[in-house]
Amino acid sequence: MIDRTEPVTGVLVGVDGDPATSGAVTWAAREADRRGLTLDLVQVLPSTDHEATLRAPTGRAHALLDEARRHAERVAPDLPIRLSEVDGAVGAALVRSAEHAALLVVGTRGAVIDINTTVGRTVAHVLGHAACPVVVVPPAARHDGAEVLVGVDGSPDAVAAVAFAAEVADQRGVPLVALGVAPRFGAADNEDTWRRVLAESVAGLAETYPDLRVGEELCRGNAAQEIVRRAGGAQLIVLGSRGRGAVTGALLGSTSQAVVSRAPCPVAVLSPRAAAARTRARGAAAGRPS
Repeated sequence: MIDRTEPVTGVLVGVDGDPATSGAVTWAAREADRRGLTLDLVQVLPSTDHEATLRAPTGRAHALLDEARRHAERVAPDLPIRLSEVDGAVGAALVRSAEHAALLVVGTRGAVIDINTTVGRTVAHVLGHAACPVVVVPPAARHDGAEVLVGVDGSPDAVAAVAFAAEVADQRGVPLVALGVAPRFGAADNEDTWRRVLAESVAGLAETYPDLRVGEELCRGNAAQEIVRRAGGAQLIVLGSRGRGAVTGALLGSTSQAVVSRAPCPVAVLSPRAAAARTRARGAAAGRPS
């Protein structure tokens, strides 16, 4: 029996009645099983209660969650699974419930998610505020690509994204590709600058992951378009939620929004909180101040 009083520390996936949920549950179950973690299936019941905690589901919520549980068990039969419901605004409730989680996973309805045609309000909220990496699973997402692709631009969020992407790629035994996208009409020395950014972004990975194959690629153009184009063979795209060009104070940059909306595979995004937490953890593990 899983203790419901314990906070979520494994993989949490938001569940609702939409068919897009099944893809998110599939991805989350496989990842939790791969990492040896518990899977938490959570449905949010919209309300004005912002202090509610996870509780045993009842009624329709229990039926929906039990269906998701059966789906997860077909993917990973021995996976420990907990079913919960919680009250609140959906995005905020998922962020609160995943405060100590390893991963938060959500499904999407494609290019039109919730109300915003770029990225839905719920998805945008969790991408910008979650304390852990958030994985967005689009409908009919491909899960069997040959590599993990990470967007690199030299920003603090991107540095943390590379660390997370390397961890995932090493666990899965697939190559990591660090992709930089320089402006199409940049200065003559722009390419040299971007190549330095790429080299610095993957420096040190060989020491931590000696068996990981790492590639560096640079192209020119629109960052979101090039990332999506290059992701044709990827099983996961990893991004920081804000790049170097993000508006100060913005929690979700235009590149991450566009990639999430158009990607052919799941996309993992690290919010500023998640990126900072990962940076602190790496600093502590290395015995240096963060």
